[in-house]
Amino acid sequence: MQYPQKGRAGSSQLQSVFDEGLNSRARRFLRSAKAETTLNAYEADTRIFVAWCQLQQLEPLRATHLDIMNFLADQADGVLAQWVWLDRGKSRGELQSGAPRKPATLVRRLAGIRYAFTQKGITPLPTEHPDIREMMRGIVRLGDTRKVKTGALTHTPLTAVLERINTQELVGLRDYALLLLMFGGALRRSEAARLTVDDLQTTARGILLRIKPSKHQLHDSEIALVPGQVHCPIRALQSWLAASGLRQGPLFRRIGRWGELRADGLGPQGINLMIKRRTEEAQLDLSVSGHSLRRGFITSAVTAGKPLNKIIEVTRHKDIRTLQEYFDMANRFDEHAMSGLL
Repeated sequence: MQYPQKGRAGSSQLQSVFDEGLNSRARRFLRSAKAETTLNAYEADTRIFVAWCQLQQLEPLRATHLDIMNFLADQADGVLAQWVWLDRGKSRGELQSGAPRKPATLVRRLAGIRYAFTQKGITPLPTEHPDIREMMRGIVRLGDTRKVKTGALTHTPLTAVLERINTQELVGLRDYALLLLMFGGALRRSEAARLTVDDLQTTARGILLRIKPSKHQLHDSEIALVPGQVHCPIRALQSWLAASGLRQGPLFRRIGRWGELRADGLGPQGINLMIKRRTEEAQLDLSVSGHSLRRGFITSAVTAGKPLNKIIEVTRHKDIRTLQEYFDMANRFDEHAMSGLL
């Protein structure tokens, strides 16, 4: 089940998403309309759809709503639903069967296909056929809709991770500071990846951190970072900047195999992999991702009884209902309705 070469007509046109007539500047502005993580997810979903079509001897750009329904049905049952890279550098990989994909994943895959078709100017969109919506309702009813929650790096597991890091090495200093910053600022990995040295403003009481616009917020925001006790994000950042000698550009850079500092920033996926690697090194039985530090901050703050308005100052949630589940989890055993009844 080898992934066909990108040079095939049609498949490469869909996989590239953006029309070939656009110049680099137009593509840059078009890409900036959506978060980089969203576009990466769309690209991965489109890659799976393209490979699936070619295995079915179908032309991806001419796929009908029936073809898309068959694709979604296979994904829902785990048939040819997992992409495995064989040689990422040569864009070679294959589809494999595995666990059934959850309805939420199928919704995103459908969105990725729709986005690619839209960018190619295909009308009418086969993804909008009412039969697809009807089938998705069936998939939701029969599928597993439970959320797979990312493990939270709260105080205890985060401390275990931090204490395993060798801060005598440049890469260790970077990761140590990045982990503390993401926890202390409740940052998403995409937000951490966009930080530059100019986004830090040192004050007498801590650091003011500027967060650039994203799909989660349309305007700049600013949060305060305060000193810690044993593990301090302020001191960690100062040590990282002093050791790296950075004065401008990306705050967290890639570091080569031999410890050399690169010019390009550490991307969202690189941050995600770093968090996983550091957690494994601490020998923690915890499933983590780029969201684990943000989740860890919220869980820790709620459990510690911090005021809701002060938590939102850091997390920047627009809707407090998003935080309700954290309060429910923290207090579900307190003043229980059954207490004293037996």
